[in-house]
Amino acid sequence: MDVLEEYGARVDAAMLSEMTDGDHIQELASLSDMAYDRVREERAKTLGVRVGTLDKLVAEARAEQTVIQTAAELVSDDEPWSEPVDGDEVVREVLMTLHRHAVLPKGADVAIALWIVGTYGYDAFRIWPKLLLSSPEKRCGKSTLLEIVQGMSHRALIASNITPSAIFRCIDAWRPTLLIDEADTFIHGNEELRGIVNSGHTKSTAYVIRVVGDDHEPKQFSTWAPMVLSMIKLPPDTILDRSILIPMRRKLPGESVTRLPLDFPSVCRHLRSKLLRWTIDHADALKAANPVLPTCGNDRALDNWTPILAIAETIGGKVPAAALSAFEALQTDLEDVEGEGPTILSDLRYLFDGRGKKYLKLSSQEIVDALVEMEDRPWAEWKHGRPLSKNSLARLLKPFKIKSRNIRIGLDTPKGYEREQFNDAFSRYLPPLASAPPFQTATTPQATAGAASSDFQNATSGSRVADEKTLKPTAGAGCGVVADEIPPSRPKGGINDDVRLY
Repeated sequence: MDVLEEYGARVDAAMLSEMTDGDHIQELASLSDMAYDRVREERAKTLGVRVGTLDKLVAEARAEQTVIQTAAELVSDDEPWSEPVDGDEVVREVLMTLHRHAVLPKGADVAIALWIVGTYGYDAFRIWPKLLLSSPEKRCGKSTLLEIVQGMSHRALIASNITPSAIFRCIDAWRPTLLIDEADTFIHGNEELRGIVNSGHTKSTAYVIRVVGDDHEPKQFSTWAPMVLSMIKLPPDTILDRSILIPMRRKLPGESVTRLPLDFPSVCRHLRSKLLRWTIDHADALKAANPVLPTCGNDRALDNWTPILAIAETIGGKVPAAALSAFEALQTDLEDVEGEGPTILSDLRYLFDGRGKKYLKLSSQEIVDALVEMEDRPWAEWKHGRPLSKNSLARLLKPFKIKSRNIRIGLDTPKGYEREQFNDAFSRYLPPLASAPPFQTATTPQATAGAASSDFQNATSGSRVADEKTLKPTAGAGCGVVADEIPPSRPKGGINDDVRLY
């Protein structure tokens, strides 16, 4: 073996060592039958599986690749409308279609309508959010809404299950609007799938790299595409953080909708053509749009809504004010399901600062006992029906670089936390403390078992006095629309009573 051959063999070995199991399967599935037969036994040995198992996995991957290759038949292209389109009129038509077939929470109709417009022009933006249709239980209209969005979106491709490799291969090949139903059945615990879904949030980083072909050549695949996830309950926090949440509920007996026609995508063809024409005519305006943003302590929420508000700004009229109102309504819903990190910080800030007194230090046991007593919070049944423990509290605070320490309370030196340890985290991750928190404890705080003192250390008096008031939390809303930031030409107050759709 000459020097070049030896070098090539080392490179091949290094690339093989860096390939994931999925990479191996996809690469083998791309080989011809004869080429695969030559390497199957050696590769099975490398992967530590039986040859029969490898044959089965490769056959499944080949079938999946065949589906992807024929996806062009599933993704329809529409011709642009023959004449210029009024943006306000076409958005009203989208809204009326949504109202006809779905019961939606406040603000969701405007958010969904503008998101649908964005499926035709998302390339104009740095970020494009997922649309997350979530419900606490089944039969809340998610699948129906998914069909509605499919019928009006650009190059829609719908699936009720999909693998990580199918996502990036479909997106790279066909640039669809990808709609995924029943996501709760396969997204949890699938780290590779979550990483690929997350990667499509920001245009500049919306890529994955895989090796392909006999030579294991690295190839970049795009993950930049509009995506809808429909599921019971919520996805992992990283996906939720990149999404506009539409909280679905079962309709009341008095709420009625019109059933979708069997040929709904065909019914919406003219609407798709209008949306495409409007986007083509306003591509430069979308890129240059500088929308009025609401005041909000959540930078990711602003990132997600900036393109939505930019579309509204470009359409003009009463749409921008309606979009701001939709943001305010839906952001409140999102804060109700905020991740466990902000939740624990919010509740801890209340324990230290939010009850009319300030405490310099609290023991870990005191904190855990008080958290477990809070109603409408997750701590009483934190893991598998068991309450939050001191160890679980420590794990929740670890990402914020906050660790328990020995503190002095009277004659005791228990493990606990000092208020100053939280200054940085409270400032970075929470909105300013308001005076009307949304939850209460079932009982007043009680002294820790065996302790000779009452439950909390008062920062002002230094004495251990029991708090006679029930616990109240931080304010629920960290974001809001500031009316005086809306230009005079725009109707203040958001949705106007005299305009039914807005």
